[in-house]
Parts: sequence; C-alpha cells; structure tokens
Amino acid sequence: MEFFCDEPIIAGYEGANRYAYHDGTNAYFDWRYDLSYHVTEDYRIVLETENFYISLEHDGVIKSPKQCSIEEFAQTDECLEPLIDDWEKGGKPLVDYRSTLFVGERLLNVQQVNNYYLLTFDDFQLKLVPYKRHDDNFPSSHRNKNAWSYNHVLGAERHLIGKCHCGGEGELLLDFVSDFVVRCKKCKKSTYAEIVAEDAIKEWNEGHIQCDLSDIEIE
Repeated sequence: MEFFCDEPIIAGYEGANRYAYHDGTNAYFDWRYDLSYHVTEDYRIVLETENFYISLEHDGVIKSPKQCSIEEFAQTDECLEPLIDDWEKGGKPLVDYRSTLFVGERLLNVQQVNNYYLLTFDDFQLKLVPYKRHDDNFPSSHRNKNAWSYNHVLGAERHLIGKCHCGGEGELLLDFVSDFVVRCKKCKKSTYAEIVAEDAIKEWNEGHIQCDLSDIEIE
C-alpha cells in the first residue's frame, strides 16, 4: 500500500499572512464536535516529518521535500508559529493540543469528498474544509449554551493508555475555562485540571485520579 507520507510527524506549525486578519480570511480548528480544519486563503497548518513539509491549506494538502528550514519555508508575509510555544527560556513549554494530536502520526491517505478533503492518519481522520474569502458559512468559534459546561476533546484516545482504579477507561475533556481533564467513563473520577492536555494525560496514565466530576454537564 502506498501512503501519502509514510514518515511520522515530528512537529507542527500554524501559518498566517500577517496582513490577512482584516481581509475576509479565517481559520478554525474544531476538535470538540468534529475533527475538522476550516480554512480560507492566507492560513494553513504545516506538518513536518524527517524529509517533508505537509501543508494543510485552502488548496488541499501539499507535500513538499524538506530542502530548507521552516523559517525559509514560510511564504511571503507569512508567520509560521510552532505549535509548541517555548515562551519562557528554561521554563515549561506550552503545548498546543494540535501538536498532541498530530505528532507521532503518519498521514496515510488524502481523499477529496464533495466540498472537503478527508485526511486519514494512523489513529484518526480529519476533514479539511476550504472556504472563499468573506464566506457567510464560515463557522465561528463554538460557545456552549451553558457557560459551566464541559466538552469532549477528540483524537486523544491513543494517548490514554492508563485505566482508572475502578478499571474504567478515560476520556479527555475541556472545562469551562479551557483547561483539560481526563475523566473516567465509568466512575466519573478525574485528574486535576491542567492548562496543557499532555499534562492531564500524563496525570491519568500515572494514576493521579482524585476529583469527582460526576455532576458536570457535557455539551
């Protein structure tokens, strides 16, 4: 079987034209209801492997030989920001959930389906949905009906290798202040909330499951 790219992803970047924000362009990554990347011109996500850069963009998925640094791979007037922000030198980096989702995966197949592209990775599928500038149908960032509700976070299942003391499996959730927890599907006990999803996952896998989240609402 011939894969789109048989190399695992080692890093990810978010690209945006520095002048695009006022010109009817936009990008929205949904990992709460339907794993999907909605994007217009001037935005993209770049996935890096050992020998390639893979661009997820308005024109589809483009694989390019890695013949330069990521800084040199940027387009004219584009900023390519890493999905891991080492904001404080020597401190703990902030890991965007999209890095947790992509790194270690291979992009096996890309298929055009109606008005979107379906990307098949080792452990999940992602829809890449292109839009024109000023498209009235472009989705807005989701807002819960109940301000105190939680949301499921899709795509992390492969990381949740531990089990609860009761034997139940974990699910990654986002709370009402955008922190992450892992909760047992069976007894509803959870980890403490963490800013970074990887930290909540680590707490779960190490068995630090001490909170009662049996009364929360999930939208």
